[in-house]
Amino acid sequence: MPIENNDLHKAYRMTMFIGVVMIASVFVYAVVVEVLKKQHEPFGGFAPMGDVISTLRYVLLGVAAVDFFVIRILNTLMLSAKTPTRRSAMVSPFSPEAQRLMTASIVTFALCESVAVYGLVLFLIQGYSSDFYLFMALSLFFYSVYFPKYGKWEEWIKEQERERARKQHS
Repeated sequence: MPIENNDLHKAYRMTMFIGVVMIASVFVYAVVVEVLKKQHEPFGGFAPMGDVISTLRYVLLGVAAVDFFVIRILNTLMLSAKTPTRRSAMVSPFSPEAQRLMTASIVTFALCESVAVYGLVLFLIQGYSSDFYLFMALSLFFYSVYFPKYGKWEEWIKEQERERARKQHS
């Protein structure tokens, strides 16, 4: 059964809203950083770790780099799953295909945001706002690279319909 373009458009709009809210939360973290710096001036972190913090910083930068590639792999796996798309137990107003696209996008948003959270954690531990802003910039870069595009969604839906038609003819 072909997906209605209107259904896809509604699902995309809802996903964009969720994405924008999640991006906004990264900026909320920046406000938290600045408020903590002002309230606890000079802010030295809640649990300074000395030299260990630089190791943790590099570990989290490595995790962020891995996240960049994991996002692409997860999206590919989630969208190419050979299991049939079906409605979940929770009633969704969208087609199974649109729901799959939404789910993949929201997982992507969560992974993009996690990078900013790494920086927030480093800031809370040691008090270096530069750590947070580095990870915030990486997070926003990830969002810019992986933010879903409607044209790509349409292409994926058309491919699903072609594949379904091939299966019916064989």
